[in-house]
Amino acid sequence: MSDEFDKYLNSKIGKKNKNLDILHKFFEKNQLKTLRERSVSIVGTNGKTSCSFFLNELLIRNNVATCMFTSPHLIKVNERIKINNIDISDKELSFYLDQLIKFEEDNIIELAYFEVIFLIACLHFIRLDLDIFIVEAGIGGMYDTTSFINADTVCMTNVGLDHTELLGNSLDEIFIQKINISEKPKQIIFGELDIYERHKDYLHKKFEIDEKAIYLYDQQALSNASIDYEMINFSTSLQVLDAISYLLDTKNETNNYSLNDFKKVPGRFEIVSIEPLKIIDGAHNVESLNALLSFCSSNSEIHGLDIYIGMKKDKNTIEFIKRIVKEKFLNIFLIEDNSFFAQENKKVFEDFLNSNDISFSTRTIKDFNLSKNPSILTGSLYLVGEYKKEYT
Repeated sequence: MSDEFDKYLNSKIGKKNKNLDILHKFFEKNQLKTLRERSVSIVGTNGKTSCSFFLNELLIRNNVATCMFTSPHLIKVNERIKINNIDISDKELSFYLDQLIKFEEDNIIELAYFEVIFLIACLHFIRLDLDIFIVEAGIGGMYDTTSFINADTVCMTNVGLDHTELLGNSLDEIFIQKINISEKPKQIIFGELDIYERHKDYLHKKFEIDEKAIYLYDQQALSNASIDYEMINFSTSLQVLDAISYLLDTKNETNNYSLNDFKKVPGRFEIVSIEPLKIIDGAHNVESLNALLSFCSSNSEIHGLDIYIGMKKDKNTIEFIKRIVKEKFLNIFLIEDNSFFAQENKKVFEDFLNSNDISFSTRTIKDFNLSKNPSILTGSLYLVGEYKKEYT
């Protein structure tokens, strides 16, 4: 990207997203209509990126032109905007700089980092006149930056306790926040049957939506012992494909696809070494950690693994470490401070581990890479991103 845009974007790091009420003014009325009609807003506590990636691949295989917006990126910001699965170029990112600056000046505002990248994604989708815009929400839904597009199609992967300081302390409160990513969705897809059954009265009253416009993947059909979270996300994406088939030229046979034919999502249970076994995973809350541990138990003996942990600030670090301790990993290693963006001070972990007489040591990302022992690196996508930048 140009030096000018790079400087502009870097100046946004750390700025809070606070311009939701005005972002729609960046677009003309017909452009907002296009965004509403052709977008799929994907919300949920976990699985949003996986579901987005699977849906994107399904659409591409059906000759549908897509733009996919996800966050965070692992190595380069360009990863957040993909056109038919190809990262937006530096030149394309820089192309929109003047419009962004003018919008800020005209409205006397300062855009945040996330807002800048999402506005570019929207503009790029419109300018290229693509078919479907896949939009992964940032945090929550109702007050998330991506909510101003008010997508006709909403997919909710699941609901768990995360970002409670912003979304609420109960699953019901968090559900309300997330489902209101759109003011009036025409169809809603759920990755868990329980969510719909629990909130069906609210949904039909709030959105006046018909039963036929609800698409469900029944996770309860699986026993707890055999739950495959990757399969759930894949199956949810198939439901989305079915829901938006009216937007596509042809009717898609969703049962003709197999998860085995699809690539793994980068940074999500990614095996980076076989001998010794090394796994990187961006799990950052208890729900996503449970998914990781489920994968691990089917691929290796957890008691023979070392685990390296680093988390971003404002996460439920104590519940995360409590869950890890239950598994009795061979060794617990805390990633040294200042190893990645907005890292939580490792003292938070240390205090808990010391008070419970649990042994641990401090290590670097390089130590994980050089270790000859079977190991897992987890706790944050930012941590995983730093590893990938340096060693893959």
